[in-house]
Amino acid sequence: MQNVSTQTQATKVKGKQKISRTKLKEIGTGVFLMAPFLLIAGIFIFYPILYSLQISFQNFSYLNPSAAEWVGLENYKKLLQDTTFLTAIWNTVKLLIIVLPIQTLISLVLANLLNSKIKGKSFFRIVFYLPYITSPIAVGAVMVYLFNQDGLVTRFFTLFGLENVAWYTDGDYAFYLIVLIIIWTQIGFYTVIYLSGLQSIPEDLYEAARIDGASKLQQFLRITVPLLKPTTFLVLFMGGLATLQIFEQPYVVSTTGGALPGSPGDSTLTMVMYLYTQAFKYFEMGYASAAAFIIFVMIFSLTVLQYLFFERKNKG
Repeated sequence: MQNVSTQTQATKVKGKQKISRTKLKEIGTGVFLMAPFLLIAGIFIFYPILYSLQISFQNFSYLNPSAAEWVGLENYKKLLQDTTFLTAIWNTVKLLIIVLPIQTLISLVLANLLNSKIKGKSFFRIVFYLPYITSPIAVGAVMVYLFNQDGLVTRFFTLFGLENVAWYTDGDYAFYLIVLIIIWTQIGFYTVIYLSGLQSIPEDLYEAARIDGASKLQQFLRITVPLLKPTTFLVLFMGGLATLQIFEQPYVVSTTGGALPGSPGDSTLTMVMYLYTQAFKYFEMGYASAAAFIIFVMIFSLTVLQYLFFERKNKG
């Protein structure tokens, strides 16, 4: 009996060893397959982030890198007292408040129209999506041409008695021109996202609603909108990230005619444009890195708030 029990225990031990060896092989294979990605991510993502965090606590300039010195939180204190940076934050927040709801609503309405039985659906889908895949610099250049002093849009406004509209020298006009460009270039992408969400809603729900006498508006408000909550969260999340990191469109508009980035005044200056100016015009890399991490904290906070808001809505 003892020999039998001993053999049984030995068999169990061997089985466990085989299992552990199999697991080790699987882990080793996984690490081997992940190694190229981890190496590339380490070199091009994680190392730059850590290095940027390090120099954000230094008085570091590429004009004189050997003179870099540790200054602790001084760069962050200066940023929070810098009226230009605070203006850039406010401009970006204004863009977020104006752009996000408008582009989300337009995208939802367009997606609903393109999902219905209308002629030329495919053509309109392409037309709405084209601005998104076009280079932002090219889009900005076209808009600059359309809205300049002799542009088509300016001439159109003269028909209604609005002459000499200062699109680029008046801060308010320049700001809302940027809003228009952002919305026009982004709605195609979010329309496609909403379209994919709409196509996942069962047609039976709409048929049942029609039998009950629900109008198209009631179907939209009672079926479409509630079932698209996850898609709406995704659209708001991605739209918020894109708006907080906006750079190309404001840069092209504000530098028209050789003006400084953010012109006129600082009315079109965004956070990323401020970061770019500090890093690549004044070469103050430590100061720019501190600005980058403040922007990161803002983006992360927005993401968490959006997530908590939608989680609460879903539970409610």
